[in-house]
Amino acid sequence: MVWSSIRFGAVLEILVMIFQVSGVAALCLHRLISEGRWRDRGRVVYIVALVGLGVAGALCGRHDSEFALFAGGTMTLLFIGMTIGNSQSDATDTTHPLSAAEPNLAG
Repeated sequence: MVWSSIRFGAVLEILVMIFQVSGVAALCLHRLISEGRWRDRGRVVYIVALVGLGVAGALCGRHDSEFALFAGGTMTLLFIGMTIGNSQSDATDTTHPLSAAEPNLAG
């Protein structure tokens, strides 16, 4: 009995497109908002999108789909978009409660 007439490769291609759109949206959210919960949520969605693109792209490659190339190209552009630029780094973020120095520990 056939459950659906949609082939598995088409589902993987749709997943690649969904992860591409969510990854670009999360990158924009993370880079454009300077602080707060939405910036952290953007980072989490960005990481999930990268992992999803990697898995879906690898599975598309197993099914001889050209969307594997699109997934790899999008991952490259997302990595470049996250690492390039002069945004605030996480090491110099002073709003985090654990980044404050302890005066009693300095000797």
